[in-house]
Amino acid sequence: MKKLLFLLFSMLVMIPTIASAHTELTSSNPASGQIVKEDLKEIALTYEGKIESLSTMKLVMDGKDVPLGSVTPKENQLIGTLPAPLENGSYTIQWSIAGEDGHPITGEIPFTVQKEVELEQKTETKEPAVVKKEEPKKENTEQVETNKQTTDSSSSMTTIITVAVVLILMIGLFLLFRRKR
Repeated sequence: MKKLLFLLFSMLVMIPTIASAHTELTSSNPASGQIVKEDLKEIALTYEGKIESLSTMKLVMDGKDVPLGSVTPKENQLIGTLPAPLENGSYTIQWSIAGEDGHPITGEIPFTVQKEVELEQKTETKEPAVVKKEEPKKENTEQVETNKQTTDSSSSMTTIITVAVVLILMIGLFLLFRRKR
């Protein structure tokens, strides 16, 4: 009986740490809220651990998908290549990965493209003029925080469910062994 209780206690201590070992996003290029002033050739997302080959991302501008040349998971990175330069505007990278533990994780990274646009003046000199767009409004940090809280609450919920299942199993096994005596 002591061995059984030791085994159950060991499982109780170890399972929550295993369940909370999810792969998290550590960095991205472009970063969340970044204002990009030059042409991007690729989008790179870096995670804490290795990601599975089913991981993907898409780029969205004003609710419309922007086609990516390719999306390639490599070790702990998800790399998307851009076939053409991006137009000025607000974009969102929507990513979905499966970590080593198989747990699906999703998120969004908002950023803005604001490149200088050269226009020809219609005067006799025809010298190029530089026109700057207005500074975009500050990115909504509440959306970024909400995405982080959703991921954190998902991890917490998984841990709580795991602990509850282990406790139910422990009580069930205790009652079963007590009944046999």
